[in-house]
Amino acid sequence: MHRSTIVKSLSLAGVVLSLMSVGVPSAAAATTGQTPIVTENKVADQKDKRQTAPTTPDYSAEIAQYGDVKDTLIKMTGTKNTRDIGGYKTADGKWQIRKNRLLRSDNLNKINIGDKQILADHHVTSIVDFRTNGQIKGLPDQHIAGVDYTAMSILGEYAFTDGVALNPDKFSGDGGFYVQQLEFNQSAILGYNRFLNMLLLNDHATLYHCSSGKDRTGIATVLIMSILGMDDKTIMNDFMQSRQTGRTVTQDWLNEYYREIKSRYVTMNRYITNVLGFSRPQQEKLREMYLVSTDGTNTPYKSNDTGTTTPTPAPKPTPAPQPAPKPTPAPSETAKPQPTTPAKPATDTAVPAEAVNTPAKPHKAKKVKGKIVSTKKLHTKYVYRLKTNKKWFKDAHLQKLLGHTSKKHKQTTWKLTKVERIKIKGKTHTYYQIKDHAGHKAWILKSYVVKIKANTTNHQS
Repeated sequence: MHRSTIVKSLSLAGVVLSLMSVGVPSAAAATTGQTPIVTENKVADQKDKRQTAPTTPDYSAEIAQYGDVKDTLIKMTGTKNTRDIGGYKTADGKWQIRKNRLLRSDNLNKINIGDKQILADHHVTSIVDFRTNGQIKGLPDQHIAGVDYTAMSILGEYAFTDGVALNPDKFSGDGGFYVQQLEFNQSAILGYNRFLNMLLLNDHATLYHCSSGKDRTGIATVLIMSILGMDDKTIMNDFMQSRQTGRTVTQDWLNEYYREIKSRYVTMNRYITNVLGFSRPQQEKLREMYLVSTDGTNTPYKSNDTGTTTPTPAPKPTPAPQPAPKPTPAPSETAKPQPTTPAKPATDTAVPAEAVNTPAKPHKAKKVKGKIVSTKKLHTKYVYRLKTNKKWFKDAHLQKLLGHTSKKHKQTTWKLTKVERIKIKGKTHTYYQIKDHAGHKAWILKSYVVKIKANTTNHQS
């Protein structure tokens, strides 16, 4: 028993000495109010905490590649991604977007009185909300006196993104989903058409936004800047600057958006004109409203500066003189190129020359209007791909030419929904109506379609 007591006493003494060695304050220190001795282990502990503390992200690489978001960012307490896209220059450098006219943003649920005053200082009189009903219900925008508010769900009245309304950046499927939905979904087509038309009616500033201000808002900005004449690099840079506000965006996502559109329509201009239904005269009006010169005078853009509006009225007067000089068709031939002459200056406003000339193609197609001989619906179990650089059409009468198929169609699968025999100049041809996974349809000659087994295609995809 005596030996056991001695062992226990020694053990307790060892514990006390150990505690003192790691910086535990002694009873004397506690009673005298002296500062406890801080040992090396405790200093190291504090150092580790400082090293693991969160730091401000380093965006130097992003800024070097895409430009500094602070150049356009409007600093507000309640938003992180509100930007004035005014100041961006057209591809030729002659024009720039007016400032305090077009503001892109994330949602306005947390803005305060100071933020509202900032928006008033930027002359905002109209707000367009691209979010779904569920997202708006979860985080409604703050009311701003004197500002018109329009809810315009680009993804339709109801969408499965409602389930991620509070965490849109954590929705892993948004990229692939949006690429399909924001191009050919009827809600997106009608929504963006309505939005662009609203811009034609507002002489002050419009703020448009979604949840994070990167995807639906990003595509709206792509459409605006494409019409106004910015080049692809400028558009990409603006899109990618959302990363500097803590958003998740990638070049691949926007490149996929471009690829899908250009594989079907060759140019963004054709997509905007033919699919969104925003006509070339409307596009010209948008330029007149939102572009000013870069020479320091801020001269408003005028259509007659580049002559880009002349293709619209030009085809009308040309038929009139043709009946008079019937014996000499040569002059009428020289008169026809007049609509295409503005093609050169049209590039100054980043409207591709081929897009300006496209009205000529449908006119030619009308002269060889196809007559439908027979029609049959198809329910094929196979999928198909298209030969490259072949004409395809929007309607069965072959009047609305979509352009030529692209090499990239080798990566796109189609289903046959209808077959029609069409008579053109006494000869009968077979055309297929084809449909892709997004529901987009087109007509193409039977010989341009290559059949591939469904299981093979799925494996390759």
